Amino acid sequence: MDKCDVGSINDVRSIVERFYAQVLDDQIIGYIFTDVVQIDLETHLPLIIDFWSDALFGGDRYQGNTLAKHLEVHAKVALKPGHFTRWLYLFNKAVDAEHEGDNAQRMKQRAEQVAKSISAALTDQKRSAMTLTLEASKKT
Repeated sequence: MDKCDVGSINDVRSIVERFYAQVLDDQIIGYIFTDVVQIDLETHLPLIIDFWSDALFGGDRYQGNTLAKHLEVHAKVALKPGHFTRWLYLFNKAVDAEHEGDNAQRMKQRAEQVAKSISAALTDQKRSAMTLTLEASKKT
């Protein structure tokens, strides 16, 4: 099968749909989407397609707050670096299934940036909460 670059919103849609099909069946992180978040794909997929289309082709269709959403999930289940590693593996697999080229590479690089920044933010939040707890315990 010949692979082409990610060149249109339809390519992005195909990648996102393939990715979520893999994620929902995944033994490591699938439960976060199915049981914890109980994701509604009909609502969620268009948002994610907008996010990736904007990231690759420019635009301002995506109006969400990625970090805030992950903080909400993190409040329900502790998201760990390994979860993001698995997410990134599955995302790259979805991109690589049918695509190669500059945009495919950019998409994977952006996914890595997103995974690292959210994972770091959650780690920083945990560290801050631990510091506050320690400071409060010193006062009593």
